[in-house]
Amino acid sequence: MTPMLMRLFRRLTPGTFKNRILFAFLLFVLLPIALLVVYNFKGTERVLQDNAAKKNTEQLEGFKNGFVDLMALVMKTGLLLEQDTSLRQAMEDPGSADDITRKKLVENKFAGIENTFFMTGATVYYTLIDLHGHAYTSFMPKNALDYDEIRAEPWVKQLQEQGGERYFWNPNDESVVIRESTASDRMLSLYLLLRDDNLKPFAYGRLSIDYEEWFSRTTKDGGQEGAYFLADGSGAELLASVPGEGISPAVAAAIARSAESGDAAAPASSVVDGKEEALYTYSRIQELNGYFVKKVPLALLFKEVDRQKQRFFIGFGAILLAFVLLTYFISSTITVPLKLFQKKMDSSVKANLKVKLPEHGRGEILSLTHSFNAMIDDINGLLERLRLEERQKQYVRFQVLLSQMNPHFLLNTLNTIKSIALEKDEDDIYDICVALGTILETTLNTEVDLIRLKDELVLIESYMAIQRRRFGHGIELRCDIGDELGDALIPKFCLQPLVENALLHGFGQSLKEGHIDIRATARGPHLYLEVADDGMGVERAKAKKVARKRKSIGVQNIRESLELLFKYQSTGLSMDSTDEGTRVVMHMPLLLSKPYLREEDDHDDDRDDGNGSGALADAARRG
Repeated sequence: MTPMLMRLFRRLTPGTFKNRILFAFLLFVLLPIALLVVYNFKGTERVLQDNAAKKNTEQLEGFKNGFVDLMALVMKTGLLLEQDTSLRQAMEDPGSADDITRKKLVENKFAGIENTFFMTGATVYYTLIDLHGHAYTSFMPKNALDYDEIRAEPWVKQLQEQGGERYFWNPNDESVVIRESTASDRMLSLYLLLRDDNLKPFAYGRLSIDYEEWFSRTTKDGGQEGAYFLADGSGAELLASVPGEGISPAVAAAIARSAESGDAAAPASSVVDGKEEALYTYSRIQELNGYFVKKVPLALLFKEVDRQKQRFFIGFGAILLAFVLLTYFISSTITVPLKLFQKKMDSSVKANLKVKLPEHGRGEILSLTHSFNAMIDDINGLLERLRLEERQKQYVRFQVLLSQMNPHFLLNTLNTIKSIALEKDEDDIYDICVALGTILETTLNTEVDLIRLKDELVLIESYMAIQRRRFGHGIELRCDIGDELGDALIPKFCLQPLVENALLHGFGQSLKEGHIDIRATARGPHLYLEVADDGMGVERAKAKKVARKRKSIGVQNIRESLELLFKYQSTGLSMDSTDEGTRVVMHMPLLLSKPYLREEDDHDDDRDDGNGSGALADAARRG
C-alpha cells in the first residue's frame, strides 16, 4: 500500500478503539447484511415482476383470442347473410314483395343472427342497403334512414371501387345507434360487399360491434389489478378501462416500433416505465393492427414486498441503534480502564521499569496488570543476566589472551628444537617439528573458521607424518579430489578427527598395512566428503577395547559444528562400519574460494596467507 493510500486509510478510519469496533461492525457485519437483504428484496421484486408479466401475457392473450373470435363470428354472419337466398332475393328484386313484408323479412334475419352473439356478451348492429334505394337496420338509428346519405358515405364508395377490398375493418367508426341503446361513441365496424353466385354485388353491409361495451364488460373484473387499454398500431389509445389513465409516450413508442417490425407471431412483450413506475404488457391483434395493453403500477405489484421491506428496515434501524448504544457502553468499560492502564505503563517506563503497576481492578485489566508486572520482572532479570554475561565474556577474553601465550611459547620452543635438529642432522626430529609447527600455526589462527580443502589435506599429511614417526606403521593416506574442489571451503579440522579415529579405531597400534581414503565430490549445490579405511571396523574395535588416554572426538561434535557454521542450510554426517572397514560421509554447502590471479606471484601470497584468510574474503564476496 502506497503512503498516500495509507494516509487516506488512516484519515477515513476512526482513531479510538471503541470507534474502530463500531466502524468494523457496521462495515463488515451490518452493512453486508443490509446489502444482502436489499439484494434479496430486489430479487423478489424481479420474480414478482416476471410472474406478473407472464400472468398479464396470459390474460391479454385470453382477451385477444376472445376479441378475434368475436371478429371472426361477425365475419361469419356477414357470409351467412350473403348466402341466404330469401335475403338475396329481397335485395335483388325488391318488387317481389311489399315494403312491410320485405322489411319484416330482413329484420327477422337480423334477429336470428343476433342470437348467435348471446354467449359472447357483445352487441352487433347491422346496416344493409341494396342497389335499388332501400336501407335496412337492426337498431333504432339516431337519425331517420336516408338511403342517399348512406350510399354517399366513404365506406360504401370504397366498396364500390373496382378492384377494391371486398371487406375491411374500421376500429374507429362513429356510432349511429340511438343513445338509449348504447352509450358508446365508437364502433368496430366490418364493411362488407355482398355478392351473388355470379360474383355480382347485390348489397352493401355494415356490421358494427359495440366493442366499447365489450371491452368494459371484459376488463371490469380486472380493475384492481391495473388498467387495460386498446391501442392502434401507433400506440395511440383507443379504449381505456379506467378513466383518466393513459399509455405513457415511452411505451407508445415501443408499441409503434413493435408494429413497424411486423412480427405478428411474436409473443406479448413487457416493459417497465421508470418514469411512471409501472409495468406495461402489450399483445398484438393482427386482424385489427392494434394492441391490447395492460398497465400495472409497481407500487401495486410490490405492495406486499414494500410492506416487508418497511418492517425490515424499521427493525434493522432499531437493532442498529441498540447496538450502537451497547457498543459504546461496552467499549467504554474497556477503553477507560485501558487509558488508565496506559498512563500507568508510561509512568513505569519513565522510571526505567523499576516501578510496578498496582494490581487493582478485575477481569482482563487485572490479568493485564499481572502480565505487565511479570514482564517487568522478566526484563529486569534478563538485563541482570546480560550484565553478568558481559562480565563473564570480558573475563573469558582475558583468559584467552593469557592462554595464547603458552601455544606461542610452545611454537617458539619447537622452532628452537627444529634448528638444533637441523644442526645435528636429525632429519626425523626436524620433520616432526615441521609437521607439528604446521598444525600449531593453524590452531593459533582463531579468526578463521573455514579453510580450503587442500589446506586441510596439508594438515592431515602433517598429522600422518607425526603418527608414522611415532608408531612406525605403514598406513597409506590416499586423496581423490579434483583441482577445482581443492579450493572448496570446509570447517577447520573437520577431516583430521575422522582420520585420527580411523587410525585409532580402525588400525589401533598394530603394524599392519592399510589405507585411509579421502574423497571429495560435488553434487549440485553440495560438497560431499568421504573418509574410508580398510581397518577392523567399529564393532571389532569395541571388542578389543583399545585403551586411550583421552576421549575420542566424536562424530556428534562434527555434526554440531556443521550446524553452527551452516545455519538453516542442508548439512549431515553419516557413518557405515563393517568388518572390512569404516566409511564416514559428510555433506555441506559447496563454497568455492579461488585465489585472485596477479601478474606477480608475490601478490598471490599477499592475498592468501596459507590459512585460508584470502579464500574466506573471496567466499564472502561470492555470497
